[in-house]
Amino acid sequence: MIGYLGPKGTYTEQAARFFADSLYAGRMAIRPYPSVSQTLDAVESGDVAAAAVPMENSLEGSILVTLDRLAVAPLRVSAEFTLPIRHAAFIIPGTDPERILEIRSKPEALAQCRRTLRMIMPHANHVDMDSTAAAIHFVAQQGDPSIACVGDLEAGLAAGLRLLRMDVQDEVFNETRFALIVRAGEELPGNMSAIHGAGETPLPDVYKTSLLLALGDDHPGALFEVLGVFARYGINLSRLESRPTRRGLGSYHFYIDLLQRDTDEAVRAAIVELGRLAGFSVKDLGSYACYSPLEKPIDKKHEI
Repeated sequence: MIGYLGPKGTYTEQAARFFADSLYAGRMAIRPYPSVSQTLDAVESGDVAAAAVPMENSLEGSILVTLDRLAVAPLRVSAEFTLPIRHAAFIIPGTDPERILEIRSKPEALAQCRRTLRMIMPHANHVDMDSTAAAIHFVAQQGDPSIACVGDLEAGLAAGLRLLRMDVQDEVFNETRFALIVRAGEELPGNMSAIHGAGETPLPDVYKTSLLLALGDDHPGALFEVLGVFARYGINLSRLESRPTRRGLGSYHFYIDLLQRDTDEAVRAAIVELGRLAGFSVKDLGSYACYSPLEKPIDKKHEI
């Protein structure tokens, strides 16, 4: 079973279905949870074998609840799926957009669309919901013509809402990385190599290794020493991000993504060398394949 941020109709559900259908040939069911935290709770407690959760958005950055849990929990990333996010704005049929007083969606979705939403619904306040699908269900159930929402096209149309505008994200290139999370020390169910060999799984775009680096002491050039190790071994980094350790102001640890597997000789040697640097500790957050779908054209015939 794969847990995901629900309810049905979220972008995370699409990622969960990709993991279930493509990596397991449809042999894994999926189960919705009300929040990212509860989804991660479920995999940590063993209620589900894995969890599909958002990791990073190209417009608004990392999903902090996911990053912070990886830092403290015995969890690892086992696969990644990057989904193009095309937000749609919905209203109750017959509503005048000029009279919309409230727009509901997940905070990250509203942030990705804030400029466009101000233009098309200038009088509306933005109200946070637990997910885009929860916002769609809320508006459909309330039937209040003063409330709009932002979410997935198919989910909004299925709920009986009217499409006001497609592609309300502020930038054309809006993508979210979703991670498949498992408990540390456990392999994914099923014979992954056999599935790959059967041609049922799309080829990965790239392989990554994610590390969490803790600096024991803050001295001049500390981060430079770390970057120097990767440079000497010819390892390309795709992400370097700091987060507070919660031990006081100015105390940080670093999330690092490498564009190589942790079985590569250079990566293994670099991790060993990092561990030998005075005051440093390294946590391996997973080495995994990264996938992206073929984008489907969207029919705009329902748009006002």
